[in-house]
Amino acid sequence: MQRLAMYKTILVPFDGSVLSARALPVAVALTRRTGACLQLALVHDPSAYIPFVPGEVAIPVYDAELVSEHRKQDQAALDAAVAELTAQGVSASGVLLEGTIVEALVEHAQSAGVDLTVMTTHGRSGFERLRIGSVATAYLTRATAPVYLVRGAGSEASPELPVGTLLCTLDGSPFAEAILPHAKTFAEATGLTMALLSVAVPHAMPMAPFGAEALLVDDNALELEEAGRREYLAQMAAQCPPGTTVHAVTDMSVSRAIVEEATRTSAGALALATHGRGGFKRMVLGSVADEVIRHTHTPVLVYRPS
Repeated sequence: MQRLAMYKTILVPFDGSVLSARALPVAVALTRRTGACLQLALVHDPSAYIPFVPGEVAIPVYDAELVSEHRKQDQAALDAAVAELTAQGVSASGVLLEGTIVEALVEHAQSAGVDLTVMTTHGRSGFERLRIGSVATAYLTRATAPVYLVRGAGSEASPELPVGTLLCTLDGSPFAEAILPHAKTFAEATGLTMALLSVAVPHAMPMAPFGAEALLVDDNALELEEAGRREYLAQMAAQCPPGTTVHAVTDMSVSRAIVEEATRTSAGALALATHGRGGFKRMVLGSVADEVIRHTHTPVLVYRPS
Protein backbone atom coordinates (compact mmCIF):
# COMPACT_ATOMS: atom_id res chain seq x y z
CA MET A 1 0.00 0.00 0.00
CA GLN A 2 1.31 3.43 -0.95
CA ARG A 3 1.86 5.63 2.08
CA LEU A 4 0.37 9.11 2.08
CA ALA A 5 2.58 11.84 3.57
CA MET A 6 0.05 13.89 5.49
CA TYR A 7 0.43 13.07 9.18
CA LYS A 8 3.87 12.92 10.79
CA THR A 9 2.88 12.39 14.41
CA ILE A 10 -0.36 10.90 15.73
CA LEU A 11 -0.90 11.12 19.48
CA VAL A 12 -2.97 8.72 21.56
CA PRO A 13 -3.53 9.62 25.24
CA PHE A 14 -3.10 6.32 27.08
CA ASP A 15 -3.68 5.26 30.67
CA GLY A 16 -3.59 1.48 30.40
CA SER A 17 -7.38 1.15 30.50
CA VAL A 18 -9.60 -0.70 28.03
CA LEU A 19 -11.31 2.61 27.26
CA SER A 20 -8.15 4.41 26.17
CA ALA A 21 -7.00 1.35 24.22
CA ARG A 22 -10.08 1.59 22.00
CA ALA A 23 -8.45 4.53 20.24
CA LEU A 24 -5.50 2.38 19.18
CA PRO A 25 -6.95 0.39 16.22
CA VAL A 26 -7.78 3.50 14.16
CA ALA A 27 -4.53 5.23 15.19
CA VAL A 28 -2.52 2.18 14.17
CA ALA A 29 -4.34 1.96 10.83
CA LEU A 30 -3.68 5.65 10.17
CA THR A 31 0.02 5.32 10.94
CA ARG A 32 0.35 2.36 8.60
CA ARG A 33 -1.50 4.16 5.83
CA THR A 34 0.34 7.49 6.18
CA GLY A 35 3.74 6.47 7.51
CA ALA A 36 3.26 8.62 10.60
CA CYS A 37 4.78 7.89 14.00
CA LEU A 38 2.31 6.77 16.64
CA GLN A 39 3.05 8.23 20.04
CA LEU A 40 1.43 7.04 23.25
CA ALA A 41 1.30 9.62 26.04
CA LEU A 42 0.66 8.56 29.61
CA VAL A 43 0.29 11.27 32.24
CA HIS A 44 1.62 10.54 35.71
CA ASP A 45 -0.22 12.85 38.13
CA PRO A 46 1.45 12.74 41.56
CA SER A 47 -1.49 14.54 43.17
CA ALA A 48 -3.67 11.50 42.47
CA TYR A 49 -1.61 9.46 44.94
CA ILE A 50 -1.34 11.97 47.78
CA PRO A 51 -3.42 10.75 50.74
CA PHE A 52 -5.15 13.11 53.18
CA VAL A 53 -4.88 12.85 56.95
CA PRO A 54 -8.42 12.97 58.41
CA GLY A 55 -9.23 15.58 61.02
CA GLU A 56 -10.80 18.99 61.35
CA VAL A 57 -8.66 20.13 58.43
CA ALA A 58 -7.70 17.68 55.69
CA ILE A 59 -3.92 17.78 55.29
CA PRO A 60 -2.29 16.31 52.20
CA VAL A 61 0.69 14.10 52.97
CA TYR A 62 3.29 13.66 50.24
CA ASP A 63 4.63 10.13 50.15
CA ALA A 64 7.66 10.17 47.85
CA GLU A 65 8.00 6.40 47.92
CA LEU A 66 4.34 5.88 46.94
CA VAL A 67 4.56 8.41 44.12
CA SER A 68 7.77 6.84 42.85
CA GLU A 69 6.21 3.39 42.86
CA HIS A 70 3.21 4.59 40.83
CA ARG A 71 5.54 6.36 38.40
CA LYS A 72 7.39 3.06 37.84
CA GLN A 73 4.07 1.27 37.26
CA ASP A 74 2.99 3.91 34.73
CA GLN A 75 6.31 3.67 32.90
CA ALA A 76 6.08 -0.13 32.82
CA ALA A 77 2.53 -0.03 31.41
CA LEU A 78 3.62 2.47 28.76
CA ASP A 79 6.70 0.47 27.79
CA ALA A 80 4.63 -2.70 27.49
CA ALA A 81 2.08 -1.03 25.22
CA VAL A 82 4.79 0.42 22.97
CA ALA A 83 6.60 -2.93 22.81
CA GLU A 84 3.38 -4.66 21.74
CA LEU A 85 2.82 -2.13 18.96
CA THR A 86 6.42 -2.36 17.81
CA ALA A 87 6.12 -6.14 17.65
CA GLN A 88 3.20 -5.61 15.25
CA GLY A 89 5.45 -3.57 12.96
CA VAL A 90 4.05 -0.20 14.04
CA SER A 91 6.35 2.82 14.28
CA ALA A 92 5.54 3.67 17.88
CA SER A 93 7.06 5.53 20.79
CA GLY A 94 5.94 6.46 24.28
CA VAL A 95 6.28 9.49 26.49
CA LEU A 96 5.60 9.65 30.22
CA LEU A 97 4.35 13.11 31.16
CA GLU A 98 3.97 14.55 34.63
CA GLY A 99 1.29 16.92 35.86
CA THR A 100 -2.47 17.23 35.55
CA ILE A 101 -3.79 15.18 32.65
CA VAL A 102 -5.27 17.77 30.29
CA GLU A 103 -2.62 20.44 30.84
CA ALA A 104 0.22 17.96 30.37
CA LEU A 105 -1.31 16.51 27.19
CA VAL A 106 -2.02 19.92 25.62
CA GLU A 107 1.46 21.24 26.40
CA HIS A 108 3.09 18.13 24.97
CA ALA A 109 0.93 18.09 21.83
CA GLN A 110 1.85 21.68 21.09
CA SER A 111 5.57 21.32 21.81
CA ALA A 112 5.84 18.06 19.85
CA GLY A 113 3.95 19.44 16.85
CA VAL A 114 1.34 16.67 16.94
CA ASP A 115 -0.73 16.61 13.72
CA LEU A 116 -3.66 14.58 15.02
CA THR A 117 -4.84 13.30 18.38
CA VAL A 118 -6.95 10.15 18.50
CA MET A 119 -8.79 9.58 21.76
CA THR A 120 -11.94 8.04 23.20
CA THR A 121 -14.88 9.80 24.76
CA HIS A 122 -17.52 8.45 27.14
CA GLY A 123 -20.25 10.48 25.46
CA ARG A 124 -21.79 11.32 28.84
CA SER A 125 -24.43 14.01 29.13
CA GLY A 126 -26.29 16.08 31.71
CA PHE A 127 -25.36 16.10 35.38
CA GLU A 128 -23.23 12.95 35.04
CA ARG A 129 -20.96 14.85 32.68
CA LEU A 130 -20.75 17.85 35.01
CA ARG A 131 -20.01 15.65 38.01
CA ILE A 132 -17.47 13.35 36.42
CA GLY A 133 -16.02 15.69 33.85
CA SER A 134 -14.44 14.62 30.60
CA VAL A 135 -10.78 14.59 29.62
CA ALA A 136 -11.79 14.63 25.96
CA THR A 137 -14.02 17.68 26.39
CA ALA A 138 -11.40 19.58 28.38
CA TYR A 139 -8.72 18.67 25.84
CA LEU A 140 -10.88 19.97 22.98
CA THR A 141 -11.19 23.39 24.62
CA ARG A 142 -7.42 23.87 24.35
CA ALA A 143 -6.13 21.64 21.54
CA THR A 144 -4.62 23.51 18.59
CA ALA A 145 -4.60 20.53 16.19
CA PRO A 146 -7.47 18.29 15.04
CA VAL A 147 -8.81 15.66 17.43
CA TYR A 148 -10.49 12.45 16.27
CA LEU A 149 -12.93 11.18 18.87
CA VAL A 150 -13.90 7.51 19.03
CA ARG A 151 -16.86 6.52 21.18
CA GLY A 152 -15.55 4.41 24.04
CA ALA A 153 -18.83 2.89 25.14
CA GLY A 154 -21.30 0.66 23.36
CA SER A 155 -18.88 -1.52 21.40
CA GLU A 156 -16.23 -4.07 22.18
CA ALA A 157 -13.71 -2.60 19.78
CA SER A 158 -13.39 0.37 17.47
CA PRO A 159 -13.09 -0.30 13.73
CA GLU A 160 -9.63 0.19 12.27
CA LEU A 161 -10.75 2.86 9.82
CA PRO A 162 -14.13 4.45 9.12
CA VAL A 163 -15.70 3.63 5.77
CA GLY A 164 -18.13 5.49 3.52
CA THR A 165 -18.44 9.24 3.85
CA LEU A 166 -16.96 11.98 5.98
CA LEU A 167 -19.91 14.26 6.77
CA CYS A 168 -18.55 17.80 7.09
CA THR A 169 -20.83 20.50 8.51
CA LEU A 170 -20.65 24.09 7.22
CA ASP A 171 -22.79 27.13 7.96
CA GLY A 172 -21.33 29.72 5.59
CA SER A 173 -18.93 31.21 8.14
CA PRO A 174 -15.12 31.30 7.84
CA PHE A 175 -15.04 29.75 11.32
CA ALA A 176 -16.89 26.61 10.22
CA GLU A 177 -14.88 26.47 6.99
CA ALA A 178 -11.68 26.14 9.05
CA ILE A 179 -12.45 22.42 9.33
CA LEU A 180 -12.17 21.90 5.55
CA PRO A 181 -8.36 21.54 5.19
CA HIS A 182 -8.30 19.03 8.04
CA ALA A 183 -11.35 17.19 6.71
CA LYS A 184 -9.67 16.87 3.29
CA THR A 185 -6.50 15.49 4.89
CA PHE A 186 -8.44 13.02 7.03
CA ALA A 187 -10.60 11.92 4.10
CA GLU A 188 -7.51 11.25 2.00
CA ALA A 189 -5.81 9.40 4.85
CA THR A 190 -8.83 7.16 5.49
CA GLY A 191 -10.19 6.82 1.97
CA LEU A 192 -13.50 8.43 2.90
CA THR A 193 -15.60 10.38 0.40
CA MET A 194 -16.49 13.87 1.59
CA ALA A 195 -20.10 15.00 2.00
CA LEU A 196 -20.92 18.61 2.88
CA LEU A 197 -23.96 19.41 5.02
CA SER A 198 -25.60 22.71 5.92
CA VAL A 199 -28.54 23.13 8.30
CA ALA A 200 -31.01 25.98 7.86
CA VAL A 201 -32.83 27.03 11.04
CA PRO A 202 -36.33 28.53 10.50
CA HIS A 203 -36.75 32.05 11.86
CA ALA A 204 -39.08 32.68 14.77
CA MET A 205 -40.76 35.80 16.17
CA PRO A 206 -42.13 36.69 19.63
CA MET A 207 -45.90 36.37 19.84
CA ALA A 208 -46.77 39.07 22.37
CA PRO A 209 -48.58 39.13 24.71
CA PHE A 210 -48.26 35.36 25.01
CA GLY A 211 -44.52 35.39 25.67
CA ALA A 212 -43.93 32.53 23.26
CA GLU A 213 -42.33 32.16 19.85
CA ALA A 214 -43.98 30.94 16.70
CA LEU A 215 -42.31 29.79 13.53
CA LEU A 216 -42.73 31.93 10.47
CA VAL A 217 -43.87 29.11 8.26
CA ASP A 218 -43.17 30.16 4.71
CA ASP A 219 -42.47 27.25 2.43
CA ASN A 220 -41.12 29.51 -0.31
CA ALA A 221 -38.69 31.20 2.08
CA LEU A 222 -37.49 27.82 3.39
CA GLU A 223 -37.00 26.50 -0.13
CA LEU A 224 -35.00 29.60 -1.07
CA GLU A 225 -32.90 29.23 2.07
CA GLU A 226 -32.09 25.62 1.31
CA ALA A 227 -31.38 26.42 -2.32
CA GLY A 228 -28.97 29.17 -1.25
CA ARG A 229 -27.20 26.78 1.08
CA ARG A 230 -26.91 24.13 -1.63
CA GLU A 231 -25.39 26.71 -3.95
CA TYR A 232 -22.90 27.70 -1.25
CA LEU A 233 -22.04 24.05 -0.57
CA ALA A 234 -21.52 23.45 -4.29
CA GLN A 235 -18.94 26.26 -4.30
CA MET A 236 -17.21 24.68 -1.31
CA ALA A 237 -17.37 21.23 -2.92
CA ALA A 238 -15.46 22.58 -5.92
CA GLN A 239 -12.50 23.02 -3.54
CA CYS A 240 -12.83 19.46 -2.22
CA PRO A 241 -11.82 16.09 -3.71
CA PRO A 242 -13.81 14.78 -6.70
CA GLY A 243 -17.00 12.99 -5.73
CA THR A 244 -17.84 15.33 -2.84
CA THR A 245 -21.61 15.55 -2.38
CA VAL A 246 -23.75 18.33 -0.89
CA HIS A 247 -26.98 18.35 1.11
CA ALA A 248 -28.99 21.07 2.87
CA VAL A 249 -31.73 20.43 5.44
CA THR A 250 -34.01 22.52 7.63
CA ASP A 251 -34.30 21.86 11.35
CA MET A 252 -34.85 23.85 14.53
CA SER A 253 -31.86 22.04 16.06
CA VAL A 254 -28.57 22.08 14.15
CA SER A 255 -27.01 19.36 16.31
CA ARG A 256 -30.04 17.09 15.96
CA ALA A 257 -30.03 17.51 12.19
CA ILE A 258 -26.33 16.61 12.02
CA VAL A 259 -26.75 13.49 14.16
CA GLU A 260 -29.81 12.37 12.18
CA GLU A 261 -28.08 12.96 8.84
CA ALA A 262 -25.07 10.93 10.00
CA THR A 263 -27.41 8.10 10.97
CA ARG A 264 -29.50 8.33 7.79
CA THR A 265 -26.47 8.18 5.52
CA SER A 266 -24.47 5.75 7.68
CA ALA A 267 -21.59 8.23 7.65
CA GLY A 268 -18.21 6.79 8.57
CA ALA A 269 -17.23 9.93 10.47
CA LEU A 270 -18.27 13.52 11.13
CA ALA A 271 -16.11 16.64 10.82
CA LEU A 272 -16.83 20.04 12.31
CA ALA A 273 -15.22 23.05 13.94
CA THR A 274 -15.78 23.94 17.59
CA HIS A 275 -15.46 27.16 19.54
CA GLY A 276 -13.93 25.13 22.35
CA ARG A 277 -15.83 26.96 25.07
CA GLY A 278 -15.48 25.67 28.60
CA GLY A 279 -17.04 26.05 32.03
CA PHE A 280 -20.10 28.21 32.62
CA LYS A 281 -19.78 29.89 29.22
CA ARG A 282 -20.27 26.50 27.61
CA MET A 283 -23.25 25.74 29.87
CA VAL A 284 -24.95 29.04 29.02
CA LEU A 285 -24.18 29.31 25.31
CA GLY A 286 -24.17 25.65 24.45
CA SER A 287 -22.15 24.15 21.64
CA VAL A 288 -23.24 22.37 18.49
CA ALA A 289 -20.05 20.32 18.52
CA ASP A 290 -20.57 19.35 22.16
CA GLU A 291 -24.18 18.30 21.51
CA VAL A 292 -23.16 16.26 18.48
CA ILE A 293 -20.33 14.52 20.34
CA ARG A 294 -22.64 13.58 23.21
CA HIS A 295 -25.46 12.21 21.08
CA THR A 296 -23.85 10.55 18.07
CA HIS A 297 -22.29 7.11 17.89
CA THR A 298 -20.36 8.19 14.81
CA PRO A 299 -16.67 9.08 15.32
CA VAL A 300 -16.06 12.83 15.11
CA LEU A 301 -13.12 14.83 13.75
CA VAL A 302 -13.07 18.13 15.64
CA TYR A 303 -10.92 21.21 15.10
CA ARG A 304 -10.78 24.35 17.23
CA PRO A 305 -9.64 27.33 15.11
CA SER A 306 -7.22 29.65 16.88
